Amino acid sequence: MIIRMKIPEYAKVSAKKGLDNRKKLNLTSKESRVMGVYSGLAIANKIIKNKYLEEKDLKSITKFYKNNKNKLNDDVLLLWGGREFGLLLSKIY
Repeated sequence: MIIRMKIPEYAKVSAKKGLDNRKKLNLTSKESRVMGVYSGLAIANKIIKNKYLEEKDLKSITKFYKNNKNKLNDDVLLLWGGREFGLLLSKIY
């Protein structure tokens, strides 16, 4: 059985804002990796383009949030759906 979750609208807005912010910074791939936003690009696009996320993506977001909630600024967390979405998922997973 595939477990999915409907993506809240606020997570879509956060991911879109995160992508817009990243474009303004004009980061190289290396700079993106150092800042922790490189893998966030793929997840941000999934959040924006889909209605649902599968469990593996939800767990990935949760892991990223738990490992980085105090280390990263909100601009980086926006790519992953924002601090609020990370907090919600951390209560589930």
